[in-house]
Amino acid sequence: MKIEIAKNAGFCFGVDRAVKIAYDCISEKDKLSQNNLADDSLIYTYGMLIHNTDVTNDLAKKGISAIEKPCDAPFGSRVIIRAHGVPKSDIEYFKKNNIKLIDATCPFVKKIHKIVLDEYINKGRTIVIVGNPEHPEVIGINGWCNNSAIIISDENDINDMLLKLKDIPISVVAQTTIRRQLFKKVEEILKKHFTNADFFDTICSATSERQKSAAELAARVDMMFVVGGKNSSNTLKLYEVCKELCENTVHVENSKIIKKQYNNLLNKKMKVGITAGASTPESVIKEVYLTMAENEMNFAEALEETLKPLKSGEVVKGVVIGITPTEVQVDIGSKYDGVIPFDELTNDPNDNINDLVKIGEEVDVYIVHVSDRDGVVTLSKKKIDAVKGMEELKAAFENNEVLSGRVVELVRGGVVTIAKGVRVFIPASECALNYLSDLGVLLNTEQKFRIIKMDTDRRGRQRVVGSIKTVAKEAADKASAEFWATAEEGKQYKGIVKSLTSFGAFIDLGGVDGLIHISELSPIRISHPSEVVKVGDEIEVYIKELDKEKNRISLVRELKEQKAAEFWKDAEIGKKYTGIVKSITPFGAFVDIGGVDGLVHISELSWNRIKHPSEIVSVGQELEVYIKDLDKDKGKVSLGYKKEEDSPWVKAVKDLHVGDKIQAKIVRILPFGAFAEVAEYVDGLIHISQISNERINKPSDVLAIGDVVDCEIVEINDDTKQIGLSMKALMTDSLSDVTADSDSNEEVLPNSYIEETSFTLGDILDSAEVSEDSDKKASEDVNEEPEA
Repeated sequence: MKIEIAKNAGFCFGVDRAVKIAYDCISEKDKLSQNNLADDSLIYTYGMLIHNTDVTNDLAKKGISAIEKPCDAPFGSRVIIRAHGVPKSDIEYFKKNNIKLIDATCPFVKKIHKIVLDEYINKGRTIVIVGNPEHPEVIGINGWCNNSAIIISDENDINDMLLKLKDIPISVVAQTTIRRQLFKKVEEILKKHFTNADFFDTICSATSERQKSAAELAARVDMMFVVGGKNSSNTLKLYEVCKELCENTVHVENSKIIKKQYNNLLNKKMKVGITAGASTPESVIKEVYLTMAENEMNFAEALEETLKPLKSGEVVKGVVIGITPTEVQVDIGSKYDGVIPFDELTNDPNDNINDLVKIGEEVDVYIVHVSDRDGVVTLSKKKIDAVKGMEELKAAFENNEVLSGRVVELVRGGVVTIAKGVRVFIPASECALNYLSDLGVLLNTEQKFRIIKMDTDRRGRQRVVGSIKTVAKEAADKASAEFWATAEEGKQYKGIVKSLTSFGAFIDLGGVDGLIHISELSPIRISHPSEVVKVGDEIEVYIKELDKEKNRISLVRELKEQKAAEFWKDAEIGKKYTGIVKSITPFGAFVDIGGVDGLVHISELSWNRIKHPSEIVSVGQELEVYIKDLDKDKGKVSLGYKKEEDSPWVKAVKDLHVGDKIQAKIVRILPFGAFAEVAEYVDGLIHISQISNERINKPSDVLAIGDVVDCEIVEINDDTKQIGLSMKALMTDSLSDVTADSDSNEEVLPNSYIEETSFTLGDILDSAEVSEDSDKKASEDVNEEPEA
């Protein structure tokens, strides 16, 4: 008879944690008693701690009994909250009555409580629980939303829910032990009827994994035993899963029932499967397994096997019956217990013990030591594996095969890796294609290598020496050949930065290294490659030059000629670009706009007068520019940066109109008039004829720089960006007012010179320019020497 135990059978994390907490309470109380420190407080579990009578009966014998209602707990006692969790109101009752709580609620269940509380209290959503309404876990969850949840246990409950509720916001959670198919079915239906529904898949992963492994086993055995309490929800669901795949499935609580009812059904030709619910201890699973195993042999055979003496150095077969973090328990058919310590299980300290062996697995083991006093046989599996592995390594050595193993240890002069269960030493000189100063980077990495030497030392121990370098060199040579076969100038590659120097960076293109010069790493000047890249970075590069004879490759980040050609193809005056300031000079800033550098003149950087471009921009800065002028033949581009809408003129004239009366400050005085500041960086001209209603010889007779005068805007010329001002206009208005108010009819004689003008501000400035040109010409004529 072949017996197999399903993976993930037995205690789940939450139940195991709750049971340990209970037994820790007992141990703590016993220690206090031994030290004559009285602890009279009684300890209870709120409901059955787990659905397993063996465990609960043992706890009761040791002083921890169960209560069914909160009020059953005496004042001042201690209560263990079981893994299923309890309603919020029960916790508040215990605290109010000075009852100390020991919270053993499963962390996965506690997470559901937090979700329900947040969705119900903070978001005001209706809670829907998919699960058994009578299960303690579901009752507890419902208690965190004031028992207002809608509970769905099957598809019929969904129909009832749809009749009662309209399309309202709902949040759906699941009992941790329900079948995932049910939750997915509920989700599928509710999504069709509720547009505002949030689904939280809170099914415990251990539950789904337990059900999956049980189903896989049930599908290939003749008879399936599901071990667990009759009231255990997850055990009943396991039974349903197995029953669908194996008709001959039975539900038992312990090995006693198997002896009474099913022993006669078992025979040596059968394949029997065992799985167990989350509340079933490992000891119960072991008893069930041993009960079935006993059925395979008669008593005489069993007695003979049990009494057969064991000797160190023997190799025996055994079956794994228990796994802990530090050892594996093996049934070797002896009166003694067989134990494989972790360090006798594997040479790799990073291995997970649960990945190495499984409960029910048959293993070959080497007897290291037999202790008659303790009744324990220390076993080794790695010694058996090493013997088999050494034979495989010899074959690999002879056939020059490539092996793979993880580096597990740094030792003097090299590293150690594990292959086929055997420790293989790799010298430092063989650890990499090139010299590796820090061997620590190899630790815990998977490496490919070849065996280059096998011998025995002076003590007769076999030594195995490997080489990563030989495999790496072959791979590099192959990659190099493939690269050179297809490499060409201008081709793009993705490479890894391998090393940095002061003059550039070496890039691994896949077995071949190329150099990208520091000047090609960035559009702006940098002092060291580390400013823009670091070792290990993946970057895109182009081949600039190839020298196949010398195996040299020159790389660039971008093909400037190609980018420049693309630029000139589409370039036109007025087109906008986003560029990077590449360099700064006293007369402007050069900006990279994609393969071509354009100049932004200092006058184009700001509407205000600046002394140096660095007042506005800096190298490496991103700049929005547009083409002002370009010369394709000479490859020159003039760029603009200032925006018209930001000019002082546009800002000023937005609020100024002809006829406005303003105050302005005199900033310059010329023979033909005075300039006055009407806004920041915007001046207006008061022509000499508009300064006073009396004739004046020159503006400085009336005005001085710094004077603030009242004037009227008489002209705004957007084309020439000029403003004309008049002080006289305000004076004339004032004189008219005085005349209008006079009661005298006498003729008033003029006492001032009034000049009617028909010119504009542009005429004035044009005439001023003509006058200056005439003066300049006259000066040239005077200085010109007469002809001989």
